[in-house]
Amino acid sequence: MEYLDISHHEWLKMWDDLATYRINAGNHLCVNNGQCWEYMGSTLDHHHFRHDCHPITNRVEYAYIERARAAVGWA
Repeated sequence: MEYLDISHHEWLKMWDDLATYRINAGNHLCVNNGQCWEYMGSTLDHHHFRHDCHPITNRVEYAYIERARAAVGWA
């Protein structure tokens, strides 16, 4: 697993993709009880996120955002 920093070219897109998940309703952070989405790292295929207490479910949630290069890996 690798950790991308804020200057990485995929940074903004992965957060935008996370916001488009139905449970997030366009919200990038979903702040609830002092908790928000946390970027955990990236594999070759996905970006991994975790939320300790999502405002919709009030429980731990995980999200795996597909990386653009994963979709064309077969080419």
